[in-house]
Amino acid sequence: MIDPVAGRGNRRQGKGHRDRRPIGEKKGGSREERSASLWVTGRHPVEELLASATQRARKVLLSDVVPKEVRAGFEQRAKELALPCLTCPREEWERRTGEREGGGIAAEIAEYAYAEIEGWISALPETARVFLLDGVTDPQNLGAIVRSARAFAFDGVVLPADRSCPVTGAVFRASAGAAAHVPVVQVTNLARAIERLQEAGFWLYAAEGTEGTDLSAFVPAKRTAIVLGSEEKGVRRLARERCDGAVRIPMAPGTESLNVSVAAGIIAYSIRKPLTSPSG
Repeated sequence: MIDPVAGRGNRRQGKGHRDRRPIGEKKGGSREERSASLWVTGRHPVEELLASATQRARKVLLSDVVPKEVRAGFEQRAKELALPCLTCPREEWERRTGEREGGGIAAEIAEYAYAEIEGWISALPETARVFLLDGVTDPQNLGAIVRSARAFAFDGVVLPADRSCPVTGAVFRASAGAAAHVPVVQVTNLARAIERLQEAGFWLYAAEGTEGTDLSAFVPAKRTAIVLGSEEKGVRRLARERCDGAVRIPMAPGTESLNVSVAAGIIAYSIRKPLTSPSG
């Protein structure tokens, strides 16, 4: 077995020159994305949004094709939250949300509320698991990664503001509503975010296709973060060089790689915290 704590005393020598400027965060993507509202569609994603402690809906919009009993449930929940709950014809629902899927159920938020990195770090438990994403641009992949993060008790997902998919309605739907609960931290500089997590006691490992410790022999530290690369290029050199090591998923001969969200699910299950202990 590989113990990541071995050699810890020599690990961070020579890093006194580290740039300690605050790591900036952005609340959204481009100016156009920040100015527009975000529609979350689908029964389960909307239910999760309305149950979120961090994401706040502005209104609920239902189409007239939603069954009466389902509509009554959303109307009651919206009333409890003091939110408007409106019903309109299906065509109007599609025009306003820009969606054809979702079963005629939607909720609007002004923008996705990203977690602020310093407050998030200070609230992390002693045992923590985190994903960092280096250039994941596909919303389906991002949503699936967030979904796995929630399923296996990860404490957050960190992603850069540039060259990365932000949390959109499509991401929300692909996460099955997990984006309403898993802290997503958006940073301007992923390399500095890696160093900041190291300062907070994390050991960081790049997920590599053919290099690094076999996942079946990997022993995670109490605070462990996994860096996942883009769908085409993997983890970039700058981020890889700042990691403490690498892990790989053993695969049958002839298999070159896995989809990034599939890899995230396998890794999340393998290094998960005890699932019966929400605080780790």
